[in-house]
Amino acid sequence: MLKIWHLQPPAPKEFINRFPEFDPLVLQLLYNRGVTSQEKIDEFFNPDYGQDLFDPFLLSDMEKACDRIEQAVLKKERVAIFGDYDADGVTSSVILTDFLKNVLGLSGQVYIPDRQSEGYGLNKKALDWLLYKKIKLVITCDCGVSNKEEIDYGKSKGFDFIVLDHHHLHQKFSDDYIIINPKKSGDKYPFKELAACGVVFKFIQAFLQAKNPHTKNFGVGVEKWLLDLVAIGTVADCVPLISENRTLVKYGLTVLSKTKRIGLAKLMEKAGIQPENLDTYALSFLIAPRINAAGRIDHATTAYKLLATKNTGEAEKISQDLEEKNYHRQKLCDEIILEAKEIIGKVKKERRILWAAKEKWPLGILGLAAGKICEEFSRPVFILSKGEKESTGSVRSIPQFNIIEAITKSADLLLEYGGHKQAAGLSLENKNLEIFFDRLEDLAAKQLSDLDLIPTINVDAPLDFSKLDFKFYEELQKLEPHGLGNPKPIFAATSIKVENIQLVGYDHQHLKIFLSKPLGGQRKVYEAIGFNQAQGVFQKINKGDLVDIVFELNANIWNGQRKLELKVLDFKKH
Repeated sequence: MLKIWHLQPPAPKEFINRFPEFDPLVLQLLYNRGVTSQEKIDEFFNPDYGQDLFDPFLLSDMEKACDRIEQAVLKKERVAIFGDYDADGVTSSVILTDFLKNVLGLSGQVYIPDRQSEGYGLNKKALDWLLYKKIKLVITCDCGVSNKEEIDYGKSKGFDFIVLDHHHLHQKFSDDYIIINPKKSGDKYPFKELAACGVVFKFIQAFLQAKNPHTKNFGVGVEKWLLDLVAIGTVADCVPLISENRTLVKYGLTVLSKTKRIGLAKLMEKAGIQPENLDTYALSFLIAPRINAAGRIDHATTAYKLLATKNTGEAEKISQDLEEKNYHRQKLCDEIILEAKEIIGKVKKERRILWAAKEKWPLGILGLAAGKICEEFSRPVFILSKGEKESTGSVRSIPQFNIIEAITKSADLLLEYGGHKQAAGLSLENKNLEIFFDRLEDLAAKQLSDLDLIPTINVDAPLDFSKLDFKFYEELQKLEPHGLGNPKPIFAATSIKVENIQLVGYDHQHLKIFLSKPLGGQRKVYEAIGFNQAQGVFQKINKGDLVDIVFELNANIWNGQRKLELKVLDFKKH
């Protein structure tokens, strides 16, 4: 598909001149990310755990939550942690269990619902089971704000609740509820983009700061050892890696490199991750998918057990199980994508909202499939598993279309829904499918122009090949960790000669390209990789052609040798 290359405007000369100690190209990258003052630059390059984290008591209801936990400790109540089945929910549940059990000595139950049979969030049958287990207090992690009906049911049975969540609230709660969520109306917390594991971490931080007598034997900063899981959950949930999240992830990567969790160490070993090479790519594409695979294919409790275990044999067994589940997940996802695209292909091409529904599609894979199709067609995509009377599924959207706002406008047709601007889940009766998507199509037709539907690559700056050396690469490394809000830098280069092209990969779907440009009378050749760009390439470019490219700069380490490699995102004939 044709892609638009959008080059960011050049940073003002006044800004470049103000910071002569930095490479002008690095300053351009900072300017693109809104890092334009001395204070912001210092915080960006040198996140400080003591200074850059906000006061957890700025979160509304935090004092009430700490008081309720204090009551649980004094009365030796049994406490349940009710988590979610994705990586953010699982890591949140383990973090909270660590604290309640190992620090406060509380006993209780961890409950993570089955994605296929129970769906997202609290449900009444689960609460009945927790009642049977003599639970007094239920703490939700990564869910709860869309479960007022279930919470009220639990309250009628004698439960108390603390909700630790970060999703948008589309239900109103009175002051009788304990809801810790930076997105809550009227909340004064200055940073609204914490993941659920971040909210859980702030809760623990608050309890420790309260100088509670039950935590007096623990030194300052003991909670830092929880940051390995905070980093994983934060990156996995695709929240912006700016402000407090950047600090949490930066320190979390350090903790993760020397993690004390046997299961996590085994998982990284299976994924081929060297602790010294940890970065957000490893978290996003190697660690998080393996944690998520448990809930997508079977049950998320498997991932929870791996992260919580202290037994080496159990860690080996579960990590291998997750490795196999992750492979199975990849195959299932490919199959659903093929089937969904066939269904979507029968829909009129002028539609702005794409959707497919089919019986027996596993719920755990639908979000992944929707995301890949959304990326390919640059349109909001709904993929649903169709039951006898109801359909349940996931949606992924483009930045120009706030999907949670859109589906909220048709909430009268939905049985359940929740999510974020670009990702959500929902269920509705089959008889309402056509009506619902017609409404969304009408809304999208008003909000999305034809230009919005063309995928755009935001290019940070032109980059001359003369700067392609390890000195510049190491300057770029200082911008880590990358993620939403601080993406990996993307550069453009023009009039680059194609010295050779090879097809690589299992199905020859990738390109290995050798590129060169004369530099000072010499021609240096650089290796480049173009993932999933092989289709039709020889009809577009040939050996000897001059091309323009957009790319990321990486270091490839093989057999102890390190060399620069360009990851080509798109190319056009010069």
